[in-house]
Amino acid sequence: MTPRVLVDAAAVPADRGALIRYVDGLVAALDRAGADLVVVCQRADAARYAGLAPSARIVPGPHGITNRAARLTWEQTGLPFLARQVAAQVIHAPYYSIPLSSGLPTVATVHDLTCFTEPLQHDAVKAAFFRAATRTAVRHATRVIVPSKATRDELIRLLSADPTRIDVAYHGVDPALFHPPSEREVKHASDRLGLHGTPYVAFLGPLEPRKNVPNLIRGFVRAVEDIAHPPALVLAGGGPRRRGGRRGGAGPLDGAGAPSRLPVLRRPVRFPRRGGGRGLPLAG
Repeated sequence: MTPRVLVDAAAVPADRGALIRYVDGLVAALDRAGADLVVVCQRADAARYAGLAPSARIVPGPHGITNRAARLTWEQTGLPFLARQVAAQVIHAPYYSIPLSSGLPTVATVHDLTCFTEPLQHDAVKAAFFRAATRTAVRHATRVIVPSKATRDELIRLLSADPTRIDVAYHGVDPALFHPPSEREVKHASDRLGLHGTPYVAFLGPLEPRKNVPNLIRGFVRAVEDIAHPPALVLAGGGPRRRGGRRGGAGPLDGAGAPSRLPVLRRPVRFPRRGGGRGLPLAG
């Protein structure tokens, strides 16, 4: 008998970065696989999850859980109550924190441990929260899912996690999103960047300290300094706008992380981030 799984998609943060792609892909894949699935989410996300998982039961959470503090309180009280209401047999918490008194087997996903290994790359309050949530998940979750062996090894090394309760589940690839682009798509992206056919190397991700982008730029400049006609370096992702040259320099592509634009960046891609278990290297 297939267990009924309650996925806590209400944990998706307001910045809607990589986590939302992970949760969306997880929910859609479980639904396609025939899982008995209940998804609790922010009210604004209910229609999207209904489309991603047409066979699942979608439960909009309370209005107030858009606030982080309110959501964390609800996670400890309202989420266990909801699990009983929908007769869930397993709770999957995809974003570190878990309910402690649900009385059900709980699965937590720990994406990376940069709050431990690179604490200065995070806001101090955020880092403290994720360290506490990760420690709690490692102690109390029935199973812990990680996206890489590197993250598994860090859990064991840093938190003395029980390796027999950790499952490495590598990230998959959505072929509807990541596919070889047509020549027309490639030309459109190149022209939009002002490159007009010039080769380029792309960085995909938010422009924030833990992504180690400054060192990527420094390394790129050194790598191309003796090349007469170097490729461009394209920084694609959210964050403050930056200035730079087109040839042999760094140029921003705001919104390039949007799903509709990702396929056209299927060229050599560099991921210089500090630590972490996420990230999908795309073959050039």
